[in-house]
Amino acid sequence: MASLQTRDSNTIGHKVFPIITNTARIGRYADCDICLDHNGVSREHALIIQEKNGYYLEDLKSRNGTFLNDKQVTGKVRLHEGDLLRFCNVELIFSFDDTSLGNQDSSRFVPDQSRAYISDSDEEIDNTYTVKSQIKLTDKRPVLTSANAAVKLQAMIDIGRNLGAAVDQVLSQLVQNLLKIFLQADCAYILLNDSTTGHLELKAFQHRDPNNQDSFRISRSILEKVAQSKAAILSDDVANDSRFEPSESIVNYSIYSIMAAPIMDYDQSEVLGVIQVDARSTGRKFTYEDLDLLVSLAYQVAVSYQNAKLHEIAITEKIMEREMNIANTVQRGLLPLAPPIIPNYGFYDFYRPAKYLGGDYYDYIMLPDGRLVFALGDVSGKGVAASLLMAKLSAEVRSGLIIEKTFEGTVQRLNRVFCEPRWDNRFITFFFGVLNPITNEIVFHNAGHVPPILVSSDGTVTMLGEPQIGLPLGVMDDTEYPESSFVIQNAQTLVIISDGITDAMNSQGQYFTTEGVLSYLKKVRTESVVEFGKNLINAIHSFVGREPQSDDQSLIVLGRRDC
Repeated sequence: MASLQTRDSNTIGHKVFPIITNTARIGRYADCDICLDHNGVSREHALIIQEKNGYYLEDLKSRNGTFLNDKQVTGKVRLHEGDLLRFCNVELIFSFDDTSLGNQDSSRFVPDQSRAYISDSDEEIDNTYTVKSQIKLTDKRPVLTSANAAVKLQAMIDIGRNLGAAVDQVLSQLVQNLLKIFLQADCAYILLNDSTTGHLELKAFQHRDPNNQDSFRISRSILEKVAQSKAAILSDDVANDSRFEPSESIVNYSIYSIMAAPIMDYDQSEVLGVIQVDARSTGRKFTYEDLDLLVSLAYQVAVSYQNAKLHEIAITEKIMEREMNIANTVQRGLLPLAPPIIPNYGFYDFYRPAKYLGGDYYDYIMLPDGRLVFALGDVSGKGVAASLLMAKLSAEVRSGLIIEKTFEGTVQRLNRVFCEPRWDNRFITFFFGVLNPITNEIVFHNAGHVPPILVSSDGTVTMLGEPQIGLPLGVMDDTEYPESSFVIQNAQTLVIISDGITDAMNSQGQYFTTEGVLSYLKKVRTESVVEFGKNLINAIHSFVGREPQSDDQSLIVLGRRDC
């Protein structure tokens, strides 16, 4: 496995970047395979591509250019052992040798690439990724004294004060405070679990001695015991501790005494991470009082960590809500702004998605000869996918009217379009009607939709065209959709609904049903088509009460009222 290693540590610190994918992105973006935290580096700066005959470097039109051995890269250039890659002030050395990359096994413990490293045993030293600690050098080594209660209290106050901030901002301060509280400790570490990979990753590390630039190993064995047992560990004699196998050679880590505590979630069921402190050179042991204090600190870190995650989720949901509100506005823009105005006819329509976006569709389209097309469709499913198909249906209806010579041909064309495999086997129930306001004739085609309901002034209710109902759009590409027709009489009203109306459910789990719609329509007495439609919707809402809407609801009411 190839790797990149920083030439010096002045710019971004000493780091080793394993190249573990065939195409490794290099840039400032956090999701790049090789993330270079430097302002001069572009968000997506360059690529390293692995091909059969080797590795190649390619610039991604970066702002400041990519350089290989001090020559600017203009195309795809092959890499060789020891090549110097430069991205602004960041210099990296390319190597085919993977011995410095660490043990790339399936373990859940992965080293952070800028701090310390995790090792299985002393024998793995040559195979394990290592880095120096990032400490500024001073001339004085701190003198260790016993931390009195005031010092510990102040450190605890500092920790509590900082835990309100974002986790990444507070962890570096926390490890410094750990060394103030536990004067026996030489090193303090915080590892957090990556929810996407399941790996514990080192997030913060501090060594007490500012002159110490050595690498530091963290025992995988200790981390495993803490994570698996969900219990804190104290060892005041690591070399003779029976809990660790002799083969682990933990004594060779130069650890004298060690404490580690799990960072648990709210219900104590999941390990979010581990806090560890160890004594290497002080010769002092940790006590059980120290362990109790470390467990308390781990609890505070857990609360801060989960609160930060909840805050991130809340922000994400707020952004998503804003985006969905915008999408809802856009989708409503695909629907008619207002019902048509035709002498002696009244119209009412209603549309309410179950979520922000719905799969119901309705439209009015005036033809050049004065006839009115009115259509209503219901895409299977709800949400974003259904809303996108609804938009597609809206466009295809209008284009079909232009392309096809007959109305049946228009519906058949729609069916062929939605029988294509790209729609993920979704189907659409669809009603397509045409009103001739001169002859008062309505012809219609039904693709698996709820039959239209004709209501007369005497309370007679009739469901029309049931024998001619074809399959929904998108089921079989050779389906036929025969025409039905009738002449609408004065004071008659035609009602077209989606199944979200009939499937409206109350808190007792009862549905409004088709029979419920018919029963209500038999009792409606009003001259106004608008009031007719509003009364039906109010009856449904009264039936449902406060129960959440379970499906998209749409409705067209068309009534003839000769004056």
